[in-house]
Amino acid sequence: MIRLFLRMAAPRLLLAVLLGFMFYLNEPVFHEHEGPVRTLADRPHPIDLAGSAANLAALTMVILLAGFLSTDRRRGYYRLTFTQPISPLRYYGTRWLLCLALSMGAAAVFMVAGQYAAWGEYLGGGQGLLLALVAAVAYGGLLAFLSAVLPFGDTWVALVVFFATFFWLNALTFGAQPFVTPVREAISLLLPPQTALRDVDDGLARGVLDWGAGTFALGYGMLWLAGAGLLVRFREWP
Repeated sequence: MIRLFLRMAAPRLLLAVLLGFMFYLNEPVFHEHEGPVRTLADRPHPIDLAGSAANLAALTMVILLAGFLSTDRRRGYYRLTFTQPISPLRYYGTRWLLCLALSMGAAAVFMVAGQYAAWGEYLGGGQGLLLALVAAVAYGGLLAFLSAVLPFGDTWVALVVFFATFFWLNALTFGAQPFVTPVREAISLLLPPQTALRDVDDGLARGVLDWGAGTFALGYGMLWLAGAGLLVRFREWP
C-alpha cells in the first residue's frame, strides 16, 4: 500500500517541490547575506527559516491530503477498497502518517538544501522543524476532518481557511473588531492556531520551546483528526 500511495502521490510531490522553490525565492533570510560570511555577526540565523518551513509543511499536507476521503467516496473507491478485511481507520491513518512524513521531509529539504544553495553551507536551525511538525499536524487534522465531512471541495475550503486565518489575525492586530466579542473569540478558536504557532516560533528564536502554545496547536490538529476518525468509524458511506 505504501508503495502504491507514493506512486500515486508523485505528481503532488512535484507540486510540493515547486512550492518549496517559491518559498526559497521569497524567503528574505536566504538573501540577506550575499557573498562570503566573514565574521560571526555576519552569519545569518537559520532558526529564522522556521516560519517558512512550517508554512511549507502545512501547505504540503493540504496538497497531499486533497480529496483524502471525499474522492474515494465520490468515485466509489471507498467500498471497493474495503471489500477486503482492511480496517478503514488503519488504512486512512497510515495514509495520513505518510503525508505527515512527506511534509516533514519537504520542510527538512527546504531547510538544508536552501542553506546550501544560499550560503554554501549548513548553519543549523534543525530545531525549527518542531514548528513545521506542529503546523503540519494542525492543518493535516483540519483537512482530514473537512474531507470526511464534505463530499467535494475540501482542499479549496482548507486553502481558503489557510489564507483567511492570516487576514483575520492581521485585522485583529491592527485594531479591527468585527462582530461582537464572543463571536470573534469563537472564530479565532475555530481557525487554525496561527497565533500559537507564532508563539512557538518566537520561543524557538529565543532558544526555548513554548510548551503551552505547542500543545494547544497539536491539540487543535488532533481534535479535528479524532473527529475525522469517528466519522470514518461510525458513518455509513455511500
